[in-house]
Amino acid sequence: MAPLSAHIAAATLNQTVGDWAGNTRRIVAVVLEARRRGVRLLVLPEMCIPGYSLGDRLLMRGTIDRSWQCLENIAATTAGMVVLVGLPVQHRDVLYNVVAVVADGEIRALVPKENLATGDVQYENRWFSGWPRGRVESFDTPDGRAIPFGSMLFEAQGIGRFGVEVCEDGWKGNRPGSGYALAGATIVCNPSASWFVLGKHRVRRDMVEQISREDHVVYCYTSLLGCDATKLIFDGSVFLAQDGELIAEGRRFLFGEEWELVDRVVDLASLARTRMEEGSWRQQVESIQRGELGELPEIVKIPGRFHTQAPPPATAPYWETGTVATPSADPSLDWLVSTGLVPAFGPLDLPHLELELALCLALREYRVKCGIPGFTLALSGGRDSAMCAVLVARGIRYDNPGMSEAELRAEVAKRFTTAYMATDNSGSVTRTAARTLAEELGTTHYDGAIQDAFDTHLALCHQMTGTRLTWDDPKHDVPLQNVQARLRGSLIWMIANLNNSLLIATSNKSEAAVGYATMDGDTSGGIAPIADVPKSLVSLWLAWAARFHGMKSLATVTHIPATAELRPPSEGQTDEDDLMPFAVLDQLMYHFVQRGMDPLQMFRTLWPSMRERYGDDPTRFAAHIEKFVKLFCRAQWKRERFAISFRVTAFDLDPKTGFRFPPVQAPFTEELAELALHLHHLTEGDHVE
Repeated sequence: MAPLSAHIAAATLNQTVGDWAGNTRRIVAVVLEARRRGVRLLVLPEMCIPGYSLGDRLLMRGTIDRSWQCLENIAATTAGMVVLVGLPVQHRDVLYNVVAVVADGEIRALVPKENLATGDVQYENRWFSGWPRGRVESFDTPDGRAIPFGSMLFEAQGIGRFGVEVCEDGWKGNRPGSGYALAGATIVCNPSASWFVLGKHRVRRDMVEQISREDHVVYCYTSLLGCDATKLIFDGSVFLAQDGELIAEGRRFLFGEEWELVDRVVDLASLARTRMEEGSWRQQVESIQRGELGELPEIVKIPGRFHTQAPPPATAPYWETGTVATPSADPSLDWLVSTGLVPAFGPLDLPHLELELALCLALREYRVKCGIPGFTLALSGGRDSAMCAVLVARGIRYDNPGMSEAELRAEVAKRFTTAYMATDNSGSVTRTAARTLAEELGTTHYDGAIQDAFDTHLALCHQMTGTRLTWDDPKHDVPLQNVQARLRGSLIWMIANLNNSLLIATSNKSEAAVGYATMDGDTSGGIAPIADVPKSLVSLWLAWAARFHGMKSLATVTHIPATAELRPPSEGQTDEDDLMPFAVLDQLMYHFVQRGMDPLQMFRTLWPSMRERYGDDPTRFAAHIEKFVKLFCRAQWKRERFAISFRVTAFDLDPKTGFRFPPVQAPFTEELAELALHLHHLTEGDHVE
């Protein structure tokens, strides 16, 4: 007889690649807590035993062997429970991304991932093979037992039938879970890793609700937490949904906690009744039984009794439907408000708050997991360094929620050093902006001058080459600007080394696109937290942070036009004068990289929205397109050398994992010629298709 209810749970874990003892300890802690709550089916994240971002460590035999040893240790703690846990498994000399089904102390089966996440920053095809739908084979364990390996449906007393689809499997139209549901599964589990990007959590939530509604199932979804080895950030999404309703959601962006467990007693009888009542459901079941929708999955019966004594919770009175209070902007972040870490927030705050939390968590994970005492930053008084500074300071607050304000300021001063390094080209406004921001954040701040070092370098250059550099010679402009940035880079590295801390590089995504950065100067650093944040978003985020966190010092920062302050003050240098308006640059970057448009396509697509900005002069916009494309192509060698960064937006420029672009190429010469020809016809009034 099918159970009326089942006690299920999902958990997120903050794991670290290769931390075998620590990863096992955290998994066992969750298993024990789940058992204490009475859970009978527990779902843990994809690849949670070794950590997800293993890279080529997956090709080492020790990774496979140690993962299996950890699985055996975890299995011994699962008395009275069914636990799903992820690891890599080698089968017939091929590596698979697998979820092990462990029950009552025994490894019962292995479910390999069918659809590999490959594309964008994902590269699973480099290491894994996808499993063909419906195939089940026998796997010989190291101790000589034979267990099933493949696409299966499971049945256990007290839980009923349940199926497993792994991460990417749940995002495909032809999902394995739908077949399991039609074959009688009332619970579908999705162990995921699922890295963060802005807006993705809402997409996940909608997906989980929709799947549970379409398949009339309880959908159990979990993902990883933290930053385990690479630029990917995991926010720790956990959902339980039943027949279109989200019944439980875990907290995200946990800093000091290693895991989050969400459990519920779910009403399986109501799902059975819904299926009996719905004629279209019955028709689909008949179709799969006739083999019209593919073969029925093999059913693996799990020995043991996993009954739940507690009845399912009562539903709200039907007449109250639609009268519930307005939901939170994001329930998974309400814990931040309750602990006083952030003020109450609304939907418009959510993207900026998510961006802050993701980058703060990434910085924290990198510092803690690499054993780094703190951070050092060159604080210029400009937007980019200001955003980096706020992120570091906010991250320290998130990591120490119980501290008083005085204790927090002391912690910031201990872990975070900033420095302003002036030349005669620096202005008093930026110096004041840097000092007031450092004071408000509580950093250990140094205010110094490097003009003497600059003058010494000019004298040495003259002594060695016979060339006296001067601003009056246009050929000397770049060397004169770059030497200042590099002198700052050298000095701030010395301060970082003095404190045994990690230097933060402040370059943003827009600068990376066009190479508006001095190698070994403002690109100096071991980690670049805003390298995937375009300049337009930097400005928006700072304005939001000033309001949301009540930071008065940011008003001075955002009031100053973005400027490198590397030319004499009389020239009034600004970044946008050197390049183009960032609102234009960032649009061109998106359409060139993410949408794959050539120069003419960009012009045709964007000109209608840009016409007013350019005073109906298309030649100026076309000139900016040409400038952007040439700078982007020439700057690839710089992007090859940038510091480690974190992925937070829809695309990134990191050549190792994001946009792979050739450093040596003809910079779209023919394509730019087509744009010039189109522009000629346009300005001459010719009709152009």
